Amino acid sequence: MDKEDRISYLPRNVIDHIFELLPVEDVARTSILSTKWRYIWAMLPNLVLDDLFCNKLASRSQYVFGQTIDKILLQHIGDIVKFDLDMSRVQQSPCPDIDRWILYATRNGVKKLKLNMPKCSTYKLPSYIFNCPTLTKLKLFNCATKLPKSFRGFQSLTTLLLGKVTFVSTTEVCVINAPLLVNLTLMDCNGTQYFNIVSAGLKSLCFRDSHSNIDLSCFMICKKLTYLYLEVGNYSTPAERLTLEKFLLSLTTLEVLTLCSLELELLSAGAVPKGLPFTLNCLWHLHLGVNFNHIGQTYYALELIKSSPNLSKLEIWVSDSCDSAEVVLKYIDAPTYLDQPLNKLKDVTVHYFTGSKTELFFIKLLLARTPSLVRMSIDPCGSLEEWKIAIELMRFPRASPKAELFYLTNVD
Repeated sequence: MDKEDRISYLPRNVIDHIFELLPVEDVARTSILSTKWRYIWAMLPNLVLDDLFCNKLASRSQYVFGQTIDKILLQHIGDIVKFDLDMSRVQQSPCPDIDRWILYATRNGVKKLKLNMPKCSTYKLPSYIFNCPTLTKLKLFNCATKLPKSFRGFQSLTTLLLGKVTFVSTTEVCVINAPLLVNLTLMDCNGTQYFNIVSAGLKSLCFRDSHSNIDLSCFMICKKLTYLYLEVGNYSTPAERLTLEKFLLSLTTLEVLTLCSLELELLSAGAVPKGLPFTLNCLWHLHLGVNFNHIGQTYYALELIKSSPNLSKLEIWVSDSCDSAEVVLKYIDAPTYLDQPLNKLKDVTVHYFTGSKTELFFIKLLLARTPSLVRMSIDPCGSLEEWKIAIELMRFPRASPKAELFYLTNVD
């Protein structure tokens, strides 16, 4: 008795999702199952050519690699909604072939495009990628680009992620208009001074490890921003400090904020009064990289915490610390400094904890002034005298009767 064929009668979107989770070779083999399945794989809206698939083909020969992907695209039927090409593990880049594949995707209504090029070479993006009106999500890695003079913006783009992308210098500043952009991420990019993008509706902004200056002034119009991650560290002038401070002042809807140690160093370079010139009323999650050897960074970190009345989750990443920072110790241990309780703070985590006096005094201060605290987690850096430190932490008075202390040791 023949078994019932349930898979063939699944909804088409379910079959497409199952295929997306399978290796490309296995998906192609389904064409021999029956007449009904012959063309299903060729009509897949999402083409995901991952790093394992590309590396396996390229290891045989560049010719086989190019011919196989050409065949997949030539046999494809219908629009391409999503096209992922991950060549990060491929040793050499067949640039002419890549240009042709991208052109095919852009001419077939691609909405989500992800290109991860070989790390050994810098691939230069073809200009027609910027003239694709259907793009809503664009993710690019390990490539270079020079924005064409005719380019005026991404009219449909909602998400843009650029990793290790180099922007080639231009004689004139090009301001990119992206009216629907919601998420923007730049990681480890070069030449960002030639990249200026404008989107009033931006909600998430992330800059990490940039190797050139980023003009934050063009983001002053982002009144809907809820997530901000800044880890740049190339600031050096008072004007850049004022721009960063004005930028933070403009973020009235911010909910999640990450600032690294160098950002705090810049912000504290001027004369910081008691109390910041802005209040982050919507902020509930704060990540801070802090060098506890620097009084300015420690001071600004505490001022940020005090200026976030609805803060419920705090994460501190210790960038440096020691026992000899007497000025910092005296400042943190002042009983009247934190004169207001942190009534909404429930969860605190200290990462890369070294056990220095400055860190211990900082934790002591938070425990004493946080009546709503539920969890305090200590994530140590390397091998410490764990029992001695844990005992000392347990002795600190706590404003919250519900507060639990967790010392996150590595258990073999």
